[in-house]
Amino acid sequence: MSLRNLNSPPVVAIAGAAISIGLPMLEAALSSSASLSLLKSLNVVAFATNVIAVSVPGRLDGQLDEKMRAGELDPTKPNATASKSEDSPLVAGKEKSSVYTLNLSRTLINPSGWAFAIWGPIYLGEASFVAAQLFASDAATLALLPHITAPFVAANLFQSLWCASFRPSYGEGWKKYISVAMLAGTGYSLSLVHSAGSAVMAADPSSLSYLLLPMTVHFGWVSAATLVNLNGALASDESASPRSLIALGNSSALAATALGVGLTVSQSAPAYGLTLAWALAACADGMTKRIPSQSATEEETLAKAAGVQKNLCWAGSFACAVAAAYAGLS
Repeated sequence: MSLRNLNSPPVVAIAGAAISIGLPMLEAALSSSASLSLLKSLNVVAFATNVIAVSVPGRLDGQLDEKMRAGELDPTKPNATASKSEDSPLVAGKEKSSVYTLNLSRTLINPSGWAFAIWGPIYLGEASFVAAQLFASDAATLALLPHITAPFVAANLFQSLWCASFRPSYGEGWKKYISVAMLAGTGYSLSLVHSAGSAVMAADPSSLSYLLLPMTVHFGWVSAATLVNLNGALASDESASPRSLIALGNSSALAATALGVGLTVSQSAPAYGLTLAWALAACADGMTKRIPSQSATEEETLAKAAGVQKNLCWAGSFACAVAAAYAGLS
């Protein structure tokens, strides 16, 4: 049996549930009795698994990138369209809905393409962490590893499962929400890494900041990406009303703002706030580039809502940036 055959919605959903259930037990075991060599090895293997999963082609965001490069998603060009692509997989004679192709005109949380450049620093930073912890001998890092290894491993496994589930074959019914759950699991796991790191840094503020920074940025980006994924999943349901899309879009902008301001100030985490500010600015910019809906009636409603959504996202971005400045200076 190939890995492709194992990539089925029930298998991925069960695997995600198993990680969620097993995380507290893994955390308890690794924080109490695991050797440092085991902790370091687990971090390397988990991160390598993530990198391999990300490199496998066929995800929906990869299809988006191809269309952007071809100019198909540029609303200033006459051939820009959110219609069905010719090579979309078929089910019962009908093409599957794609979050990024059929419904770019429906979701109100859709970041501009420049926002995804943040993945470069995230992966380079986490690769640096994985390499540095292999050779670390300072007391602060050695004290940190038992507390962050379990959630770091879980975060990488959850993101690997997201890579498996964010594909056209998961485009129907409950299946499209699996990727949302995997991103939420990634974010939760990274929040545990962030909390553990903050506790250790309270005792030694300088020694670990360079190691933990990329994971804090990753935490912030995945917090926003989960909301983006959720909105896209709802937008891919053709029966979803404009009212429900607007309600979810507006509430997502407010939730991202609340997270960005609240966690930044309460945990003195300016990097988290700046990441949410980046994401919300990208979502605001995305509303200026959205492709009109093919339904005139729906477009009339969504076009008005897009203006409100843009203002909400810009306001949220500003609030998160102010919170980050306050946390950095306090």
